[in-house]
Formats: sequence, structure tokens, C-alpha cells
Amino acid sequence: MEKRCDLLVVGGGPGGYTSAIRGAQRGLKTVLIEGDVLGGTCLNRGCIPTKTLLEDSLMITATRGCCFMKGDMQVSLERIKRRKTRLIENSRSGIAGVLKENGIELLSGKAAFVAPKKVIIKSSDGDQELEAERIILATGARADYDTGLQVDGRSIWSTEHALDPDAIPRSLAVVGAGIRGVEFSTMYNNFGTRVVLIEKEKRILPRFHADLSDRYRSVLVKRKVRVMTRTTVLSAQPGEREVRLELETAKGPEEVRAEKVLLTGTRRPFFEGLNLKAAALQMVEGKIPTGPGLETVVKGTYVLGDASGPPYFAHKAIVQAIQAIDHMVGEPAPNKQLFFPSCVYGDPEVASVGMTEEEASQAGRKVRIGEFRFIGNGRAGSMGIEEGGAMILSDSQTGEVLGVHMIGPRVTELISLATLAMQNGIDVAGLQKTVFPHPSLSEVFFEAALATDGEAIHMKIKSEEV
Repeated sequence: MEKRCDLLVVGGGPGGYTSAIRGAQRGLKTVLIEGDVLGGTCLNRGCIPTKTLLEDSLMITATRGCCFMKGDMQVSLERIKRRKTRLIENSRSGIAGVLKENGIELLSGKAAFVAPKKVIIKSSDGDQELEAERIILATGARADYDTGLQVDGRSIWSTEHALDPDAIPRSLAVVGAGIRGVEFSTMYNNFGTRVVLIEKEKRILPRFHADLSDRYRSVLVKRKVRVMTRTTVLSAQPGEREVRLELETAKGPEEVRAEKVLLTGTRRPFFEGLNLKAAALQMVEGKIPTGPGLETVVKGTYVLGDASGPPYFAHKAIVQAIQAIDHMVGEPAPNKQLFFPSCVYGDPEVASVGMTEEEASQAGRKVRIGEFRFIGNGRAGSMGIEEGGAMILSDSQTGEVLGVHMIGPRVTELISLATLAMQNGIDVAGLQKTVFPHPSLSEVFFEAALATDGEAIHMKIKSEEV
């Protein structure tokens, strides 16, 4: 029997379940289809388990370095994995509960279009057709490995394997020094693994401010992580106890051996099995084009989150879900530019939002730079942290905040202050007049704003204009 609904959401990750909940809140009879497990990559194989293991690795490092500890400390990998699994299951159950409370029907199965507004859902319970006035595709993205190496789950890992190891490896070669590569490198380094980080570009974290990349490299080297940039992996030959990697470096061929190899890969929008042709949709340069409100050329059909292409952030998916639902029910779109912060949840953390100096220059903007370091922050000192700081780039004439770049403790939380300021037109003068609690890590943001005029309180820093 064919079912009908007001809104059909395909994909149960952050973008999908947010769309479903928002749609139900707007009075739409909503059905959510998930072909795997509720929560998508973020909850089950990405954001949440990664951060859980990172937090555990940070606690291990802090305990080992504590002056009050005496003797050796034993770490239970089994308990670490158990905590991760429990958190995922509890979160998944919580999302399912919220869906139920909002009257959303959750269906398990694979969806495929048979017409622009009709899908067939294939599941173990049989096939059923469903017709909807509005459809949201939040099908996520999948890893794409362009190194020529093959993940086998034994010697050569994907990030999913690295989140569920049978044992902590003695050595690990991480291929790709973007966000995921740096996070896993610091995590396993904290667990006691000897790590080699390999990147084909000229610097690690190539999409971040060059100063942050350089500082992070220095931190990794200090912690005995070997960092190899301008390096390409030619081949991998798994052996009985280790993998032999043949590399091409800037200085010529080199060989690296490691017990495990982790391929971080890149991500690509995922629409496999959806039969987009029947939906009158087609891919253009790897993604489905969208217009205002994330609506496609087919009226009432939307694509959002990782399925809409980069940047591949869960917070982008959540915001886009709200935008799409508001658009389909006729609510006016906000006229403010949205800023999506980029975050590295490593040790230390990195967070950026907005422009770099180079990007500002290309846009014809003259920039004033205010910078403050955590070594001058009392709260950071009480935590035993001296590394890192914050940099604010502002328009030298108007004071508009153009970009903020941070490295150090909990900067993935602090970057929201910058995003809030930029999205709501709060300039440097406004930040300088804002009250920040003392002592707090957030004061580094306040001091960086003061440093824009060369007036930081706890450190003598000259302002810089470029």
C-alpha cells in the first residue's frame, strides 16, 4: 500500500534528523528514512566517537604528567571502547526518542526514486512506496581514497578502524594531515603510539591559517611526531608485523615502516542507489546544484549537509536543515551572511572562522591584526597551558571583524564568540567593551581585540597592519 506524507527526509544524520524535527515543529507530517543506523557518520563513525577517544587520550596524558602521581598507570582499552559505545548508543536512543515525541515516523531501509516525488523503500520487511509533497536528501558523504592504497582493516585502516582497534599499535603512519589526520595523530600520540604524519601539500592543515599550521607542526615535532610534508605515498606493502611504505619526498625516495597505516581520505557526496534520474536530478561537478533555501531545480526537493558538498561539517548540516524547512514553509530567509567555523579537535585544538590576511587582501581589504597568547592568560596558566593564542583580523578602517584564528585549549568552544560577533556585526570596538569573566580562557579573545589597538593588558604586543 502506498503511503503519503508532507515531508520525506532521506538520511538520519544531523542534517536529516534536524530537518525531520524542524518539519514536524512546523506542522508537517514527516517520515524519516535511514538505511544504516540513526545518527549518521557523525554520531556513529565520526565526530562523537573521535572526540570521545580524544578526551580519553587527554586524560591519560594529563594523569601521566601529574606531579601527584607515583608509579606506572595501566590503561584499559576495553573500558575506553565500552565508554565510546555506550555514549553512541545513548545518543542514538535519545534522538529516536525526540523523533517519536515529535510524531515523526522512522523507517529503516534503502530509498530509491521511482518518480520526482515518489520513492520505493527496500527493507528486510519488504518493499513499500511512499509519496511526499516535499523531499530532503541528507544522505551524507563517503570517504574517497585517492592514494591508490586499499583499506583492508588489518594493516591499512580507515578512520572507522582507527576508532575501534583491537590493540593500541606501537607505530602508526597517518596519510593526510588535514583535520582528521591531525586529530588521529595527536590521539594516538597521547596513547603512546609512535606516529608519522604524511602530507602531500607543503604544510599540515593546509586549509587553515599558515601561522596556525606552522605552530601546530612545532607542537607535534616537540611531542616526537614525525611530520613529513611535500610527501606522496607511492605504495604500501603489508608484512607479517608491519607495513612498508614507499614515499616520494621533496628530497627523493624514502621508506617508512609502521605497524598500522591510517588513510584519512577525502569526502564526496553520497547518492548511491537513489536513482536520481527518476527524480529529475543530476550531478554537476560531483554534487546536486541547489538555489535559495537549498532547493534543487525540482520544486520541493532539497539537498543539504554533506550531500550538498564541502565544507563537510555537521554544524553546517544542522543550520542548512533549519534553512531548508523555513524556506519550504515560506518563512523569510535571514539576510545575514552565515559563517561556518572550522575546528580541529586535537591536542591542542585549532579553530578558525572568516578570512586570512591573504583572502582579505584579495578582497581589497586592509587588515589590522590583534593577537594574544595563552601564556598571558591566568586561567590557561592554572591549567598548566602556555601554548597557543588568538588572532583577530579586522578592517583597518571600519573595525569589522574579518576573521579569527585560534590554537590552544578549548578554542573549538571559544570560536563561537567570534562567529557570533561576525554574524551580528559586532566590531572590534564592541568586543573591547564586552565584559569577559576573569579568570577565563575567553579573555584571550578580549585581549586580542585590545591588542588590535596595541592596548592588551597582560602582554605588551604591538598592533600590526597589512
